[in-house]
Amino acid sequence: MKNKLSKAHMVVLIIALILFSCLGIISLFHNFVTYKNASGNDVINFMGGIIGSLFTGMIALVSLWYTLKNSNKNQKEAHDLQTKLNIENNHLQTSIKVEDNLNRKMEKERSVLADTYNQLENFLFTVSNMLYQNDNFIEMKNDFLRLYGEFFSSINNIKFNSEIFDDRGLCENCAMCEMKTYGTLVKFAADIQKEIFAIDEECRIVLNHLVSALNIAAQSKQLIDEKLNLQQININNERLISIKQSQIINQKEALTPQEQTYYNEIFSILENVKQNNQRIAEIDVLTRNNLKVIGEEINQAQVKAAQIDNKLKIQLYYLIQKYFSIYNSYIKEVVFDIQMNGKKINGGCAKLDFEKNHPKK
Repeated sequence: MKNKLSKAHMVVLIIALILFSCLGIISLFHNFVTYKNASGNDVINFMGGIIGSLFTGMIALVSLWYTLKNSNKNQKEAHDLQTKLNIENNHLQTSIKVEDNLNRKMEKERSVLADTYNQLENFLFTVSNMLYQNDNFIEMKNDFLRLYGEFFSSINNIKFNSEIFDDRGLCENCAMCEMKTYGTLVKFAADIQKEIFAIDEECRIVLNHLVSALNIAAQSKQLIDEKLNLQQININNERLISIKQSQIINQKEALTPQEQTYYNEIFSILENVKQNNQRIAEIDVLTRNNLKVIGEEINQAQVKAAQIDNKLKIQLYYLIQKYFSIYNSYIKEVVFDIQMNGKKINGGCAKLDFEKNHPKK
């Protein structure tokens, strides 16, 4: 555009020179003819006309040259200003898109991390409020397993839907990765990964203690049911013995055949009662031992859960809060840099491309 304008100005200037030259030649020729037949004042007028024409032509040419020069300068300045405005507008539009992408990525990560933290809260809350009754343990077992399953699932959700577990190495020749806040962001992302893995491992230990306690409690419940059944059998046997004893009238030495049968049955029933009582005694010992083991397992689970609740969970919350605080700073720094310098050719960063990293399914 600039070259076209310069060529046009040059053509105009050449045409003007030709016109002024032609006019000057015609005027000079006319004055020369007049000069041949003139004398005195006519000669002075002739010379004055010559000089006046020269000065007038020079002034006109200088004015034309100056006008064309200023016009070219103004057009250049307007062109440069428009170019600058276009570049700034492109930078602004790019920075707006990048800011929108980064904000959406941040909200996505905030959502999946919050889900994990809430599942951890639910799991620890249930553990801290568990009761020592066997029946409650048995009923709560599925809840423990379900809650831990949700917590573990939410950790997997982070791995697949968040940049926390993505490769955060520097991109090749990436200006965005050179941001001051990016290195800090990477550090806190790594700390969050480490903390989540540590909590997951601790929660596995809690769950193992709980499952062990609940399995033993279930065994105790079966033993207690067996004991109650044996006690009921003994009660029924005692009633049957009373009935049969009432049917024996003679002494042992003079029993009738029927009475001898009753006597033998009573003896067999008493042997069963004795065996049942032995089993009941064994069950009592087993349930007492089981109750002790259950208490130990529950205590270890509660201690471990308290450690998670009082230390690891608080540390995780701090890291998450700090991470998103730095994320906000990183977004501002990236947007400011793009507004000032644009997105350089060697500064294309895959991490800034939300659609590329998170394609629609």
